[in-house]
Amino acid sequence: MILTLKTGLSFSPCQITGFFSIHDAAKDPLKIGSTGAGVNLQQGVTTSVRISGASRTKLAISFNGKPLADPVVSRTVVQEHLERSSKTLRVNISHRGILPMGCGYGTSGAGALSLSLAVNEALGSHLSNIEAAQIAHKAELKHMTGLGTVTSAFYGGMVIRKSAGAPGIAKVEKIIPPSSLRVVSGAFGPISTAGVLTDNGLRTRINLCGRGLVSLQTKSPETNTFIRLSRRFADCLGIFSPRLREAIASMQRGQIVSSMMMIGESLFTVVGGDLVPKAKATIRSAGLIPVVSKISRNGAAVI
Repeated sequence: MILTLKTGLSFSPCQITGFFSIHDAAKDPLKIGSTGAGVNLQQGVTTSVRISGASRTKLAISFNGKPLADPVVSRTVVQEHLERSSKTLRVNISHRGILPMGCGYGTSGAGALSLSLAVNEALGSHLSNIEAAQIAHKAELKHMTGLGTVTSAFYGGMVIRKSAGAPGIAKVEKIIPPSSLRVVSGAFGPISTAGVLTDNGLRTRINLCGRGLVSLQTKSPETNTFIRLSRRFADCLGIFSPRLREAIASMQRGQIVSSMMMIGESLFTVVGGDLVPKAKATIRSAGLIPVVSKISRNGAAVI
């Protein structure tokens, strides 16, 4: 009989990045990442972990009950934890979340972060939460699925990343916007983050377009500024699909400023509750399913 040693359960908010710049020249992965700004959603990824004794190490990883075909980020997170343990273990991992992957909601980062915290708990909390979060950050970097998502999701709220790096290394400013605000979004489909981050031309344009925006956001840390600067960044970057461009233009015609989610064929805005019906209707008219979320006041945590 295989004895269950321990379980872990944690949650990470999903996070929408509005604008960013790439900083990956450092040799230490904990100092690599992005500057920029993003907003955390109450929706996110909940990850449960069950660890059992086994004759050989084995991982089983699922998302919403279905096995993941190639869960490279989750595997990398668990392997670093297991390297610190002398035991041979079977690890069952269940990620759950309602937001689509690859569309700019930061589900990969939320999955990696919630997993690292849950595994750490199951193994006896041998690391601090920041150390566990740093493992998730490194896994995202390794597979080019994100640069700053883990850092933002670790803190919650609206996060301005003033210097690049993992949680505990990056310099961040956390802002708690008014509770009446809602993030309204919609996604046509995924864009490969790795494809963008390995395109030298796009990388150059990202850093040109992102120049000076963190300073402007810091001087005026309201969500209105965040949306306006995000739109400025997206317009400069110019990777809208025609249908996404038209959807954002429709929002503009309705006096709602919106922008592209980085990185996905998706749009988002932050509005007061009175404008939520109008934003939802406009997104729906573009053929999308609107997602409405409160802003998460808290970052990722064991639950």
